[in-house]
Amino acid sequence: MNQKLIYAKTPIGDEAVRQRTRIVQRNLRLVLVQVDGKLSAGELSAKIGDPRLVENALRDLEQGGFIAPTMEAVSVWQESKLRAQKLKTLGLPKGAAPAAGRATSFADPGTAPSAGSAFSSFGPPVAAAPVAEAELPPPEAPEPWPRRLRLLPVTGGIAGILLLGLLVLLFFPYERFRPDIEAGLSEILQAPVKVGEIRLSVLPQPVLRLANVQVGGERDAAIDEVRIPSPWALLGSGVRVLPQVELVGARLPADRLLALPLLGVEPVGRKLPVIVRRLLIEKLSVAAGTLTLADLKGEVRMREDGRVENAFLQKVDRSLRVEAQPTPQGVRLKVEGLGWRLSEDSPLTLDSIQASGLLQKGKLVVQSFDATTLGGVVRGSWLLDWSKGLAMVGDATLERLDCSRVTSVFAPSLWLEGYLGGTLRMRAAGRDWPALWSNVEATLDALVLRGVLNGVDLGEAARRGGGSPVRYGSTKFERLSARLAISGQQVVGRDVVMNSGMFSANGQFVVTRDREVDSSLMVNIQTSASVLRMPIRVTGTLPNLQAVGGRP
Repeated sequence: MNQKLIYAKTPIGDEAVRQRTRIVQRNLRLVLVQVDGKLSAGELSAKIGDPRLVENALRDLEQGGFIAPTMEAVSVWQESKLRAQKLKTLGLPKGAAPAAGRATSFADPGTAPSAGSAFSSFGPPVAAAPVAEAELPPPEAPEPWPRRLRLLPVTGGIAGILLLGLLVLLFFPYERFRPDIEAGLSEILQAPVKVGEIRLSVLPQPVLRLANVQVGGERDAAIDEVRIPSPWALLGSGVRVLPQVELVGARLPADRLLALPLLGVEPVGRKLPVIVRRLLIEKLSVAAGTLTLADLKGEVRMREDGRVENAFLQKVDRSLRVEAQPTPQGVRLKVEGLGWRLSEDSPLTLDSIQASGLLQKGKLVVQSFDATTLGGVVRGSWLLDWSKGLAMVGDATLERLDCSRVTSVFAPSLWLEGYLGGTLRMRAAGRDWPALWSNVEATLDALVLRGVLNGVDLGEAARRGGGSPVRYGSTKFERLSARLAISGQQVVGRDVVMNSGMFSANGQFVVTRDREVDSSLMVNIQTSASVLRMPIRVTGTLPNLQAVGGRP
């Protein structure tokens, strides 16, 4: 070692002298205390009296960053200040050194340290407990209790603000906004709207509820409740966007439904003031004149402009499912059903149905339907018009309907078995649904296969001859065809032809609304020896009939 070198304490060394725990080795601390920036290495050796001890101690202290030659002392002090600021930022105690093994020079990064000094901030002299990595902040100490106590007023203030906000939401006078809400709904629905009650429920989430909403006239349309789960979306100006709205207990005429700007069926030149992204529906009833389709629930999906993209509805008992999509011509419908009845008082149940149609103002056009009912299949089309009362027209083909089930629904007193097929055309008009069906006028080209006519035995009447009535019994046949004209007053059967092996009959019949029967038939019975021809007249009140043969 150069005995003429003069060493001075670095900031770390100066701090180590004041804190006795920084250096615990006695020889190093003895030499560090004597370093004053004036005595050379040789003078320190002479003063302490042990040159080897002084030389080794100076080398270790220099490697540990506690001393530095006087020529580098100024730069060391500047770098030490920067290092102290960094340690303070990282939460380390002032003067603390990072863990051993990480070398960081105090000299200028662009200047290599001198070979003689090899100055480093890390080294053997640091005997204190190791400190964590400089880049990682120390774990946060628990919050002191005094500071926690100081935070109590702040926490209480926040809770008070929240409580005050809750009270404002609960007791805010929403009724004062009733005129604005009614005006907005009237603009959306294009009809006068009256809101019976406005209230806010908080749990489980804030919901603005509009109850007893009347749309249009007193008997036009009504909604039991409108629920808006995000009421704050109504605040501000411009177009409001509501993520979701729920309608509960809505009763809407079909024509009013078609007139809604939301459907976009009728052209509307202006933008909607409120855009709803999703519409949920419960207990919806749609009325077509006096005919009502009730207990519907489902979801309506919206486009970006707030108008309806499509809707999916179903009855509560899931017997009927409807998919609706607005078009310029009307609302296009796709219908699927299982075990659906046309009305609550209708005796006819459709085991399954698939249909497609178009809902227009004043009418419903069912372009095609395919239904399974009464043990067979019915396919056809149908038109219902309610612009002036109720009117309908339709046609259908019948395939293998069970005659016993058909007669139990439409003619309970007629005992007819077999499989019914044919072509049906019908039309009707009336004030309401029951009157509509009672006024039906239809034609049916019927064909019954492998059947039985119960209540009369035509073969026995022919064999007995004239003047001997036959009551009860039955007539079996392989094939029965007839052209039926059906009205509200009577059923007229023409071109009646019945065949069963050697037995055949042809003629006509009339059945009145009071179930009175009058029929004239020519019965033919062919045997191996002769042919029996006998006119037969069938009369009575269903189901009690008698057959009387005329003169041969």
